Amino acid sequence: MNKAALIVGARPQFIKIAPLALKLRRYYNTVLIHTGQHYDFMMSDTFFEELNIFYPDYHLNIPGGSSGKQTGRMIESLDSVLNFEKPDFAIVVGDTNSTLAGALAAAKLRIPIIHVEAGVRSKDKNLPEQINRVATDSVADCFFCPTPSSVANLNKEGKYENVFDTGDIVYDCLRMFENKIPANPSPGFAFPDNYVLATMHRAEAVDNRENLSDILRSISTTPRAVIMPVHPRTRKMIARFDLEKSLPGNLTIIDPVSYLSLLSLLKSCEFVISDSGGIQREAIFFGKRVIVPRPETEWLELEESGWLTIAGYTFDLGRLVSEPPMNLDAELMRPASETMIENMRKLY
Repeated sequence: MNKAALIVGARPQFIKIAPLALKLRRYYNTVLIHTGQHYDFMMSDTFFEELNIFYPDYHLNIPGGSSGKQTGRMIESLDSVLNFEKPDFAIVVGDTNSTLAGALAAAKLRIPIIHVEAGVRSKDKNLPEQINRVATDSVADCFFCPTPSSVANLNKEGKYENVFDTGDIVYDCLRMFENKIPANPSPGFAFPDNYVLATMHRAEAVDNRENLSDILRSISTTPRAVIMPVHPRTRKMIARFDLEKSLPGNLTIIDPVSYLSLLSLLKSCEFVISDSGGIQREAIFFGKRVIVPRPETEWLELEESGWLTIAGYTFDLGRLVSEPPMNLDAELMRPASETMIENMRKLY
């Protein structure tokens, strides 16, 4: 049985590997490596329990620090693990520092690399996530693309071999856990009717005082209550910029929630404000309009469909929010994990 190294480290990756990890173990000796990029319990360990993912074989415990330093430390540790395990191929997911570190460490050891969510591109080439994506795809050997435009992006960059339009693994996750979503996302907390769900975590938004202040002020432009499970990074920056006293009156900040509780919030809300690519897709798959407090999104198909609106950092929710289109293109709602496994088995 061939050996696969599955490298993860951040919340979105834990979610995305859930449908894939169990299938992998049927066909491969699977080594799960957790870089430790997300170190908060609600951002990391709880996902393994809740999503029934087998626990990591290695936990590298590399949180925090600058992006460059963190990525460098990850590469060093991953080099040792991969050199010892000698997998037949490595799988990296998404666009985090863990993604890039895993790809570079494997490439240096001449281990074939599969990139899940390959070919996703934003317009701003300077975004950290964009840098990670492009650099990962530059050394990857197999590309699992979530949408037809992701395939087109890779073709424009001269990549045609082992490029597969697999569908979106996030859709697999929703199908896998839809019957386990709790009715009450947070026992003991009374959620208001007709609330809006908000999440923010990207560096360009929350690490900039002006941008973060503008987003918080913009939240006040809806009469609806807004519930925000706060990312540790966002909580830290709100405190650092001394913004607690100027928070909108309609905003309620709650602690981070588990994946299934977040899905419960998504199902019950009126619409979503989020800079997270994963949550944008989850919300739309649940039939919720999404307002993106960024100048752009990577998910251009969703913007073109009318379900997602790019708002920037300053916006008027009363003007932006309207009824979503009647239907979402079925091409965007395709399970991916079986197609991924099928193509892996042909190659490795």
